[in-house]
Order: sequence, then structure tokens, then C-alpha cells
Amino acid sequence: MKIIILDDHSLFSEGLGKILSDNFKDIKLETYNSIASLTKKELDLNSYSLFISDIELPGEEVFVYLTYIKSKYPNLPVLIISMHNKLSVIKKCKDLNIEGYILKDDHEFIMEGINKILAGQQYYSHKVMQTLNILNKKEKLLTPKEEEIISLLAKGKNNHDIADEIFISYNTIKTHRKNINRKLKLNTTADIIKYYYKNYI
Repeated sequence: MKIIILDDHSLFSEGLGKILSDNFKDIKLETYNSIASLTKKELDLNSYSLFISDIELPGEEVFVYLTYIKSKYPNLPVLIISMHNKLSVIKKCKDLNIEGYILKDDHEFIMEGINKILAGQQYYSHKVMQTLNILNKKEKLLTPKEEEIISLLAKGKNNHDIADEIFISYNTIKTHRKNINRKLKLNTTADIIKYYYKNYI
């Protein structure tokens, strides 16, 4: 079994490698501290059993690389192990069909997650699912029109601009704004923009 670990913290990679070596008899581990160092190898990732990655690497677009992996190597399962318990990051991973997501402080669940992923299942740890469910509940509260208004507010549009763009009256926009604030328990435009960038970007 061949596994790649992509993480810029060598201490973490070494510790994870030790856990994997202790649990699997026949295993070949390759560790890389950057996407650049990995892509230089020009590996055929079809020959690997699992790709483990952090979600943040200095100066590199990890989501762009993960999108490439999922499109070119759809049968290669990907596990994210990260300190980021952020709604927008987890949602992006779900949208990319990333098979697993575990927080670095949930290290006791790493082998459980890896075994499930290798068996063809998905594994998002309990803490990660709690975070994701917060977003799902809020999304269910909002209508598509309200979500559209939130995205336009985040782009710097005011109520008059939005009314003109989506062809509804200014007063209707004001009503939507009140409903958005009530549903999300927000008070100001700045709060709405912060919510958008936290949960959708």
C-alpha cells in the first residue's frame, strides 16, 4: 500500500507516518512539504491507495491542486487532516467530494477514518460534521433569493443596486434584509458580509 502525506510541518508528517507504519505491515510512505516538491516527481497517482493533505500550505493554492487530483485521479481517496474547523473550508471539501476530513486535534480518530476511507466510505469526524451541520441548518433557513441578496451585499452592492439588478422593488429588498438579519441573528451589513466570507468563501 502506498500513501502520500502532504504537509509543511515535518514533525506532524513524521508522527503520522509512525502511526501508519505501526498499523499497516505492508506500507510505503512518501512525505512532501509542498505541492511544488510533489509535482516535480511527476508521479502516477493511480498507483497510490490514499492521499493525505493539509488544507493550507504557504504560498500554494491547495484547493486548485485538490480539484486537479479529483478530476484526474477520481479513484484516489483524499483525506484532509487540518487544524481548520471552518465552515467554508469544510463545505469546499464536501463540494469536491473529498472522502475525509479530520481535525489535527482529533488524532485519536485518524486510524478509524483511514480504515473507513480505504474501505470505500467517507469519514468526516464528529467535530467537523457538527460544524458542517451549523451551515446546513442556516442554509435551510434562507430562501434562494435571500442567499442571492447576501452574495450581492458581499460584493459591495447597496439596497438600490440590488433592487435594480434582480428586478424587485427597494421595499422588497428591505423586507428581505430584515428577514435575513432575523434568521441569522445578525444586525448590520458588515455582519452579513462577515457571515458570507466565513461560510461561502
